[in-house]
Amino acid sequence: MTRKNLYFLALFLGLAGQIWIVYSYIKLGKQEEAFNTCIFNRVTGLPCPSCGTVHSIVSILHGEFRKALNENPLGFASFLMVAVIPYWILADLVFRKDSFYRFYSSFEKFLKNKWVFSCFLFLIFVVWLHNIGQFLHWI
Repeated sequence: MTRKNLYFLALFLGLAGQIWIVYSYIKLGKQEEAFNTCIFNRVTGLPCPSCGTVHSIVSILHGEFRKALNENPLGFASFLMVAVIPYWILADLVFRKDSFYRFYSSFEKFLKNKWVFSCFLFLIFVVWLHNIGQFLHWI
């Protein structure tokens, strides 16, 4: 992926994520009942690995870290990505640097290692089991 395409896509997704989090923060602040936008959940009736991530981020914003971890551990990583990446890209653009592009390229190479990728998939699977366990009230 070219630097220009990566920066456009990551900036767009990061800002869209921030807008969605602000909307969710306002909506969840007015009501405790969850709203469901997960297509996988609507089709299968089961949560996907990322179900609960927005609730987790909202809990982080409220300072409720244990609740955030229980809702979805991926919320912490997602929060960092949405909070940091758009500003990192803007700083690169303002100062004419390419640090985010270099980081992305090295991280992509890191994930291409079959053992690293296998561990990553295993962790996602564990989070998915956690979500299913919560859904079925095992946890």
